Amino acid sequence: MAYLDLGRAVRGVDALLRYHLGIQEFTDDEECIFRIAAETAGERVILSDGTVVMEGDPILQLHFWNEHLPKMGSVGPGAAWAALLKRRMRRSLASLAALVEREPEYRSVRALHGAPPFASRIGAAQMVRTAQRFGFDVLEPETRPELRERIYEMFDSMLLWGLTYAFNPAALRSKGLLRHRYQLWISRDKLLRCHGAAPPPRASSH
Repeated sequence: MAYLDLGRAVRGVDALLRYHLGIQEFTDDEECIFRIAAETAGERVILSDGTVVMEGDPILQLHFWNEHLPKMGSVGPGAAWAALLKRRMRRSLASLAALVEREPEYRSVRALHGAPPFASRIGAAQMVRTAQRFGFDVLEPETRPELRERIYEMFDSMLLWGLTYAFNPAALRSKGLLRHRYQLWISRDKLLRCHGAAPPPRASSH
């Protein structure tokens, strides 16, 4: 009963946060692992393909669709789980490519950004390699020396732990509380080039 109550509470908090942050589904595909939120870049970022994202440029924030992430078994993330996650990742990125090319409201999007959490440096290193294979640039998380930032990181980790407990409890096996977020970026052009149905038109200079 305690598990059910906590799971219900966490799902409620998750729904409220999605509403507050404007996070929404863009497809009814049950294998899509991303939700999105239209935002503007908070800083200048230079990506590996030469794209320059300026502060204020329109971007899409990527958020995991918790209910669609593959469930881990009792032994943790095995080969079958990893293969399923990669397949859903490719399918999701193809859907995103179709979205930004098809919908007028997203044609000005300069890049896509995500900040996935990982509970260990080993898991993060594996994530970096996987993300790069899908075309993402990976930036190290910023250090947070100030007390206020450390408190924020702690509460963020607590929320992430709760979400994992509610949606995929086996993923908590042998993991601590603190999570580390890495910054993942991929330009619109690179998304279309790597995951789109057809090569995108040449981009104009920014």
